[in-house]
Amino acid sequence: MSAVPAPLSVRPLVADDVDWVLDLTRARREALAPHAPRFWNPAPDAAARHRAFLAHLVEDPATLTLRTDHGFAIAMPGERRRLVDDMVVAPEAWSTEGEALLRAVLDDGRPVRLVAPAHEPERRAAAESLGMALVEVWWHRDLPVAQVRGESERIQLTTDGAAGRLVPAPPVYDPGGPVLLVTDVATAPALAAIEAEAAGRGATVSVVTQAPEDLVREALLVGAGHRVTTYFLEGAVDTAGQGLGRGAR
Repeated sequence: MSAVPAPLSVRPLVADDVDWVLDLTRARREALAPHAPRFWNPAPDAAARHRAFLAHLVEDPATLTLRTDHGFAIAMPGERRRLVDDMVVAPEAWSTEGEALLRAVLDDGRPVRLVAPAHEPERRAAAESLGMALVEVWWHRDLPVAQVRGESERIQLTTDGAAGRLVPAPPVYDPGGPVLLVTDVATAPALAAIEAEAAGRGATVSVVTQAPEDLVREALLVGAGHRVTTYFLEGAVDTAGQGLGRGAR
C-alpha cells in the first residue's frame, strides 16, 4: 500500500525566513541575468537593498507573505489588486507548491496581478492552470550608449507616433542608467525616434508594452529587434471558488 502524500503546508513568512528568501531571490536574479544581461544586471548592493525591503514586507500587515517548503510568494497591496512580483519556487515544485501559493493569494479575495518572466515558463503555466489570463507583454531592447544630457530619470517623452517615459530601474538591478518605458507606438520610425531621444538622455534599455491581442504591435517589435522579457497575468476567484481571468476586477 503506497503512502498518502502529506498535504502542502502554506504558511506565513516570518522574520526568521528573510535570509532563506534572500538566498532564493539572489539565485533567481543570477538565473535571469543571462536572458537580458543589461536589463536584469544585478545591482552591486542588491542583497542589502532587498534584505531591508523584505524585512519590511514581512512585518507589514497589509502585505500577504506566504511560504511552503520550496518556495514563497509576496502579494503587495494596490488600489484595485494585489501585485505578486517577489515569488520564487523550485522549478519542479511549480505544479504543486507554486499553484498552492498562488491559490492562497487568490483565495484572499482580491484580484491578483502576477509578474512572470518569459524564461520562467513554469510560473505562467501555474497561473494559467488557476484561471489567470495573460493581460500584458513587455518587450525589451538594449539601446546604444550615447552622450548623457543629465536630465532627471523621471521624465515624459513624446515623439510623432510614440509616447513613453524614463523611469529608474528597480533598486536590485543596475542597467547603467534609466529605462525607457514605451506605452504607445504606431510605427517603426516612431519607435526608433523615441528610443534615440531616450538614449541621448542616458537610457540604456527600451521596454515596450503590448496587449496580447495587439498583433500589429507584436509584428512591429519583432521587426525592430525587440525580445519578450516579461508576461503579466491577472485573475481572481469568484464566490464559488472558480478562477476568473482578465474580466475579473
